[in-house]
Amino acid sequence: MISTAEFEQLFFEYQPRLVRFAVRYLEEEAAEDIVQNAFLKLWEKRDEVKLDNIQALLFQMVRNECLNELKHRAVIGTESLDGLMEVGGSEQLYWQDFAPDADAVLIGDELQQQIDEALTHVSEKSREIFAMSRQQEMKPKEIAEELGITRQAVEKHINAALDALRTYLPKNLLPLVAFWQVILLYE
Repeated sequence: MISTAEFEQLFFEYQPRLVRFAVRYLEEEAAEDIVQNAFLKLWEKRDEVKLDNIQALLFQMVRNECLNELKHRAVIGTESLDGLMEVGGSEQLYWQDFAPDADAVLIGDELQQQIDEALTHVSEKSREIFAMSRQQEMKPKEIAEELGITRQAVEKHINAALDALRTYLPKNLLPLVAFWQVILLYE
């Protein structure tokens, strides 16, 4: 169990260092939020936590939150995971955390088959436009210009493909589709 005084001491001792660690991967405001959340979680679990190796626990918590934030940003398309391998230092995020293992590849292959099957329920044009959007990472405006159609038509085809995925994929697989797209981008 961590007392209030011990918690304060931990905060003042590790907070600046944890923020510097997180800033290597995220902007300062996000890094500070992640460190603040780590300390909040530590406080909430203070009855269960022992002070043995608390430094490792704090860095692991911040590391995991940084990974989650980067994965989230990659999923929504605001940030790329490229360059994580080049980050140095003894307290680094490991690129291997993003590399799929053999089981993940098999699961990904099966998931891709189910996605392909679901997309058979839309037109060839919708499949083509969806692939341009998701696999080639083209924006609707770029697709419209390349195919000589309106942006609204592109969005209609993408929405038709997404509707097919929602309709024909099991509900428990939908979150995996978003995550798997991130993994496929970085294989």
